[in-house]
Amino acid sequence: MSKQIKEYQEDKIITSKNELIKSQDKIIENSKDKLFRNDLPKDAILKKKTLTIRLAICLVYIYKYYKYSGAELTDYFKKKDLLIHLQKYEKTTRFFHHLKYWDLICQKPTHPTKVIYQKGYYGITENGIKFIQREIGLPKFAYVYNDFAYSHKPVPVMITDLIPESDLIELLKP
Repeated sequence: MSKQIKEYQEDKIITSKNELIKSQDKIIENSKDKLFRNDLPKDAILKKKTLTIRLAICLVYIYKYYKYSGAELTDYFKKKDLLIHLQKYEKTTRFFHHLKYWDLICQKPTHPTKVIYQKGYYGITENGIKFIQREIGLPKFAYVYNDFAYSHKPVPVMITDLIPESDLIELLKP
């Protein structure tokens, strides 16, 4: 690896919680016309959701479905199709839709300008792929109200923190 690339990578590493929060705020500020955040009602109580091994396993099987079926990133499928090999594991798949709180999967949009989704259809996101491929880490906790993640606690987690690397390699095989 060249010295220039190594310096660039080291410059991009976030080493503190404050630095992470500043980076997140900068992304939101630079995306004012592209992103929106619903206002949280004053009486709302946020529910803490955790990125768990069960969610990670669901994401692995969704990733495999896309990789080995030849599906495009723009395609959406029913839960039963994406998790066909986990049908017998209800406890594992019950909350797979929580993956959307970390932008690992997304619901199928049905309207070009309004936030309306087709119930039961999901697709993998670029973040989902990058997380599986160990390119990015994510916050371990999401704070949710009315099925929308309003914030995340910056406790970073990698896929290999949830699924040991040797098991992940085995799970990713066709």
